[in-house]
Amino acid sequence: MGQIKKLQIAAYADPAGVNQLLGTIAATINPSSYSLSYTAQYELSKEDGSSSPTQIFKGMGQSDFNLDLLVDGTGIIPIPDGMSVDRYIDRLKYLMFSYQGNVHRPNYLKISWGNLVYRGVCTSFTTNYKLFNADGTALRAEVKLVVAQSTDFKGKKQKAAKQSPDLTHIRTVKAGDTLPMMAYRIYGDASYYMEVARVNGLNSIHAIRPGDELYFPPLKKV
Repeated sequence: MGQIKKLQIAAYADPAGVNQLLGTIAATINPSSYSLSYTAQYELSKEDGSSSPTQIFKGMGQSDFNLDLLVDGTGIIPIPDGMSVDRYIDRLKYLMFSYQGNVHRPNYLKISWGNLVYRGVCTSFTTNYKLFNADGTALRAEVKLVVAQSTDFKGKKQKAAKQSPDLTHIRTVKAGDTLPMMAYRIYGDASYYMEVARVNGLNSIHAIRPGDELYFPPLKKV
């Protein structure tokens, strides 16, 4: 019989979760279940005198991955690297949820187990302590995680079934481009450059290079 494969969580600095690996952690005990939830966004049509509603599709909504991990420090199943329950949870939280000062945000994640590969960001991290040593240190805990799907802009462009400029604007930076200049070409108003910098996670409006792909949200009709 082959060795049991543990669920793996990898933390990355880059949104694609490919190049800038920051660390990994494995589940101490594989989950007995997990859930994936999907939403789609609709709005009601607004025609006058309608006798029944019509739902107009707007786009795909958020996908969430819900996972419960059991951390047991009783010695039945050893925690990797001899960590205590508290140290394991601290490490898990650091990789999945903690604010990283060098990039000014938590890490991007890739969760893999068997055929499952899920990329996203942790939006909720809850620890329920179940058992304690005589000195009050944790012996068993359950960590409830919610990970929201997140796709990098380049990957979104490659997967998009629709390329209408009214739905999305993804542009490649060319030599000589500035953020205000690109905002003016898209929106007809250069003043939107700060919002473009915000949604792309740029620390500075000058932090663009030829070849970068930037997402321009549909702030106004063009």
